Amino acid sequence: MKTVVDDCMEELEKLVTSYPRWIPITAAAEFLHVKPEALRASIEQRNCPFGFCWKLGDRTAYKLPTFTFVCWYTKGACFSA
Repeated sequence: MKTVVDDCMEELEKLVTSYPRWIPITAAAEFLHVKPEALRASIEQRNCPFGFCWKLGDRTAYKLPTFTFVCWYTKGACFSA
């Protein structure tokens, strides 16, 4: 089990290093092993605690703040002393 957790944390570190401020939907979906459309739907339905969206006319935009994503994924454990 330690290997699986270590692998996940390594993947998370790569994601954060690549996207220190905002994580693209496609990158987050790949990390979570879901389709980007499913992640977008979750955000739109307000079931996603780490992302938000807004509509302007017919267009919808999505944001995933990196810090919020990391806190959600680790339940804040990476910030504990």
